[in-house]
Parts: sequence; C-alpha cells; structure tokens
Amino acid sequence: MNRQSPWMTFAFVASLLLLLAASSLWPDSMRPPGLKWPNRDWVSTLLPQDQNLRVLPEQDSSAMELSLPNKGGKGLIEFPPGDSLGFAKFSRALQGASKQVVRVLHYGDSQIEGDRISADIRELLQKRFGGMGPGLQGMDPFVPMASVDHRASGNWRRFACFGRPTDREPSSLYGLRGIAHRYEGSSASVEFRARSYGYDRVRRAQKLTLFLGPFESPTEVKVYFEDSLSHIRYYSAGDPSTMEFMASKPMSRVRLEMNGESPLWYGAAWDGAQGVAVDNVSMRGADGLGFKRIERTHFSQSLIEAGPGLVILQFGGNAVPYFKSAGEVERYGRAFAAQIQFFRRALPDADIMVVGPSDMAHKVGTDWETYPYVSKVRDVLREAAHSQGAAFFDVFAFMGGAGSMADWTQRNPPLAGADRIHFTPNGARKVGTALAQALDQELQRHHGQ
Repeated sequence: MNRQSPWMTFAFVASLLLLLAASSLWPDSMRPPGLKWPNRDWVSTLLPQDQNLRVLPEQDSSAMELSLPNKGGKGLIEFPPGDSLGFAKFSRALQGASKQVVRVLHYGDSQIEGDRISADIRELLQKRFGGMGPGLQGMDPFVPMASVDHRASGNWRRFACFGRPTDREPSSLYGLRGIAHRYEGSSASVEFRARSYGYDRVRRAQKLTLFLGPFESPTEVKVYFEDSLSHIRYYSAGDPSTMEFMASKPMSRVRLEMNGESPLWYGAAWDGAQGVAVDNVSMRGADGLGFKRIERTHFSQSLIEAGPGLVILQFGGNAVPYFKSAGEVERYGRAFAAQIQFFRRALPDADIMVVGPSDMAHKVGTDWETYPYVSKVRDVLREAAHSQGAAFFDVFAFMGGAGSMADWTQRNPPLAGADRIHFTPNGARKVGTALAQALDQELQRHHGQ
C-alpha cells in the first residue's frame, strides 16, 4: 500500500491555511455574491464559533488573581465620586423581570465578538432573575454568537454606523444595533438554531421580535418555530417598526422566510416571555464614536422602545494604536462623554457602565511593549463615564496593568492571542466572569443574596 509522505500532508495543510488567509484579504467586490470570507482577524473570529469549544481551567499555579482597589468600598465597578445609589435604576427594572423582559444592551468592539463577555453576564442574570434566549441578533452577522448556529440565504448587504464609509446607509437609519441589513432580490431567509455550546437557558427561547425600517412596498414574512409554520404577516408602508411572535413553548429553532422587496432589517431578538435579555452588539473596528452617525431622533426612539435597564459601552482599544499625543486622547475622551450623554438623555431610567480597554502590546525591536497611550485612554474613559454619572470597569487594571497582555499570552492555557491585542476564549471568560461577579456584587446591595 502506498503511504502519503508526512511532509506532503504538512505541505497540503500549510497551503490550505495560506489560501484561506490570502482569501480573507480579498475586497468585497471580488467575492462571489452571497459569499462571506472571514476577514483579516479570521483566526480569532473562528474561535468563539466552535460549538464544541470548551474553556479550559488555568494550569499556571503561579498565576495570581488580580483585583482592583475598592473605589468607595463598592468593589471592581467604580462609580462616580459621591454616588451612593450604584445601579439603583437597573435594580428597579429587575424587580419587574417576572412580568416582562428587561434588556441589557452590551455594545463593544471585537473583544466581545461571538458573544464573548456578554455570555457570562447573561448567564449570571438569567439564572438569577429568569429569562432565556441569546437576545438581539443581526440578520447576517460577521461573527455569529457561540451559542447560535446562524444560517442565512439570499444576498444580504450590511450597513454600519462605523467602519468603512462605503458601508454607510444613506438614510442614516441603523436601528438599535447601529447595524442594518437589506437583501437584494425578492426573497431571503434567516434561521437561528441552538448550538450545544453554552448553558441551557441560552439555547431556547419563546418570543421573537423583528425590528424593521421604513419601506414602501409590502413584504411577506413567514415564521417557523422548529419545523412548523406558525405565522404569516405582511409588512408595508406605515406599519409599526416591530413585529412580535410568541411560540406556545420554549423552542430551540426559529426560521424566517421573507418574500418581496426588502426593507431595512435592524435585527431580531430571540428572548423569553419575561426575565432578562442580554444583547451582544459587537462592532468590529469601532472606537465607540459611531453612534453620532445614526439619525438622532430615530436612534433615540429605538433605544426608548427597547427600554433597557442597563447599557454597557466597551470601547477604546481600536483607538489606542493611532494616538500620537495626550491631547488627541483627551479630545477622544470628550467625544466619548458626548456619546454617553446621548444615551443618558434618551434613557433616563437606565444605568450606564463603561468598560475600558485591555492592555495592548506592539513589537518594539524584539520586545513586546504596551502601547504608549493605553493607560491614558483608560483614564479619559473613566473620567468621561463619571462626568456623565456612569459606572466604570477597568479591564487594564484587572489584567495587571502595563505588560499584562504579554503575560496573559504565556499562561497555560493562553489568555491572550498571539497578536497581543485580543483575548482567547479563556481570557474573555476570565474578564467576563470578573465583570459578571462585580455586577452581581453590586446588585446584591439592592436585592440581597
């Protein structure tokens, strides 16, 4: 029997990986219609999608658990000086979770892609206050959530309030997520199936809410729960911007079929009938200032209709490498404060928390060193948060400060990727668990053990 040389096998696998990496650099115009290749960050993108992925315990016995100094005695979450209320508004909203859905909007950059960090917050809150489902979903996302097997047919186009100018929607209407989709042609479909990854509650849901933009022509929407056709509705000019569908019991699979010219689709929320819903809104490449590109009245109304009890803004990392002076960082902080102010005015009954950047490293000669302005960006985001009455969680300090990202890459298993910028799934779980526990500690002040 002829045996394949191991060197030939290695060469084949290496060539395949190089082909995949090269294909990720193709511009959208060169891709076949409806085909999405992973982008330049394809390795980290694939990690959270693996339905068999397991987060491994750390084996490094010398690794020290890090904590922040208590600010006002309240733990890892830092509140503005003199603030004795903490998350009183969110706690008040949670008192009604037995009768209605209480949302948590978690906006962030690629550190939260694939539901990283959000998943840990969701698991804690749903186990404690009820609720089910993965929350708000994009119609055709770059990176589906780890717990959702997302399938889309048709030629979908994505519009975003951040990133490339060519991705802008001319109307500046992007909905709650700051990201909208429209399919080309006369039909499309979207399906959400539960994966085996994650805890039980996130793998089933009962209430589907569709968020749509204005449109002139009628569109038929069919909803299938499991394999059964449950609803047929028509959307046309003047109709409400949301559609709600309730299943008779919790389901693990929902399918949408759309026929007719496409309106703007802002997303689909897959929730329980009551309890907590945590929405992961990942904005790859965003610096947190793109919300200003959304038409203000439209975005304000979208936030009001969602009625979240808590908004989390996790940004800063994408801006860090480009700063050349402290003055630029300070201007960024002031601009970020204006974004927080907009959320606060639109949602006076919600609490807001800013999550600062992680440590980030770049190569200087043969060594990996922390980017010069990471700590300064952390400082201005904390100041922006506190100036607007928002809380702050310091990821940079939690990790151990300057140089910690390089250290996290050396843990066993690694907590950070080879790029010294992104967390591995284990690293994201470590940060997410710390943030969820800090949130739980604060909520215990209001709800008890």
